[in-house]
Amino acid sequence: MTKKIIVYSHGFGVKKDDRGLFTDIANSMPTVKHVFFDYNKIDHDRNELTVLSLAEQKEKLRNVLSDVKTNHPDSEINMICHSLGCVIAALLCPVGINKIIYLAPPFKFDVGRSPNRFSKRPGVTIDVNGTTSFPRRDGSTTVIDSKFWDTLASVTPIDLYNQLAKKTKSVVINANQDEVLKEKDYSGLSSDIQIINIDASHDFRDGARSNLIQLVISELGL
Repeated sequence: MTKKIIVYSHGFGVKKDDRGLFTDIANSMPTVKHVFFDYNKIDHDRNELTVLSLAEQKEKLRNVLSDVKTNHPDSEINMICHSLGCVIAALLCPVGINKIIYLAPPFKFDVGRSPNRFSKRPGVTIDVNGTTSFPRRDGSTTVIDSKFWDTLASVTPIDLYNQLAKKTKSVVINANQDEVLKEKDYSGLSSDIQIINIDASHDFRDGARSNLIQLVISELGL
């Protein structure tokens, strides 16, 4: 029996467990090998997380997938991506992936609005280079390098998803009550991409999480 591996691609400004979303999914599939990694630069001494550019995040994913393929050449590799992590995976457009599941993926970016979204938060500072820093409720600090916004401007997510769908089975699971991503127009998605809509918040919290996990298990044939 072919061993299944799931590589996880987490969202914006969080650590590799995606605030527990990924660990909850992984715990439901004990026979599968799960691969988590951090896109962002984490300073544990300062309790600080720095969001890297999309190009840097894409290279991290490239290296992780290369290692997985080298160390497990006969395994079936799948991916589960959440929010911005969906865009990173599609930006890389990797080969050799059996199925990719997008959880609450962005379909467009309003780059002009994005930095301003954070500027109104209590405790936010923006330095002369355009780097944004703000405190989180868990006591940590998130730093957004100005290069992040620069690389975001040239990205059209739907085009990237469609390109990857030409060579990889792709499933989108949308959260109907997504409070983070308001844009729901995915009419430009390829017909090759399966779309599933469920009642859930952006992070699939509370009762929605168990429903999501059952969907993921079903989609992966487990």
